[in-house]
Amino acid sequence: MGAGAIGLYVGGMLAAFGATVAFAGRGRTLESLSRGLAVSRLGGFKAELKPHQYRAGGVMALAECDIILFCTKSGDTAQAASELSGVIRPGAAVISLQNGIGNVDTLRRCLPQCDVIPGTVPFNVVRMSPNAVHCAMDGQVLVGPGDASRRLAAAALNSPLTVAVRDDIEAVLWGKLLLNLNNGLNVLSGVPLRQQFEDPAYREVLALAMEELLGVLDAAGIQPVGATRTSPRLIPKILRLPTWLYRVVARHQLRMDESARSSSWDDLVAGREPETPFLNGAVCRLAEGHGMRAPVNRMILEEVDRAFAQAQSPRLAGRELLVLMRQLSQ
Repeated sequence: MGAGAIGLYVGGMLAAFGATVAFAGRGRTLESLSRGLAVSRLGGFKAELKPHQYRAGGVMALAECDIILFCTKSGDTAQAASELSGVIRPGAAVISLQNGIGNVDTLRRCLPQCDVIPGTVPFNVVRMSPNAVHCAMDGQVLVGPGDASRRLAAAALNSPLTVAVRDDIEAVLWGKLLLNLNNGLNVLSGVPLRQQFEDPAYREVLALAMEELLGVLDAAGIQPVGATRTSPRLIPKILRLPTWLYRVVARHQLRMDESARSSSWDDLVAGREPETPFLNGAVCRLAEGHGMRAPVNRMILEEVDRAFAQAQSPRLAGRELLVLMRQLSQ
């Protein structure tokens, strides 16, 4: 459900290795899928799928599916779930592969007849064209426990797509949110992710935003679990290392193409609504609920809203952003 970058990549990889896959999309994407789908990933893997290797259409294309991978933008969750509710077969499972916090609660409220399972995709996928996607980083699809999750993992077993079933998925979602705090920052910088992470000033701004979230999670009694190999509490420290040492310590995380950008950047370019209300905004709401403030995340949220209103990145230099953020965090 949702034929964006993540939906096309995960679905395309499964279809390339024999799974029966249907895409629910619209407009230009559907027209393009009628000609085929190209999926590729870091390391050289490429697959050119022909239209007969999958189904594509509106939401009715999912009527016979027993596992729905829910991949819409967070702001579209309620509407898409409402559309799906009249179509989905009894007993079908819905696995959320969305960014942000709160989507699973919305899905459970809108689809009470379904087994809704939390999940996350902690790696970057670039939309190269309406029917071509490229995974620009290493990583696993992480999903909560359940029969549908085990079946999904089995379907991906012989492919380069790795699906890991995690009993601690709720804590993983908060750990993933920590990483997603960079999405809005990538919009403000206007540069590819690799270039952004080479700049110690951008890294410091991200570290400040992450420390706000970690402080709020402590107040809420929530213990985040890393969506990657690195402990969430170590990430701000690693970001503050000298650049030469950061490259050594974070070499696995830096295994990304020069083209890699955040999904929020893709949303800006495509003229969609920003997801930062479900990312940095989630930090602000949790902070307010515990009598705290999150000024760095609030500033990122507001600056991203301004960028989307103007339909362009402000391309703020790292040092410029850092001066603003340090003033806020004092």
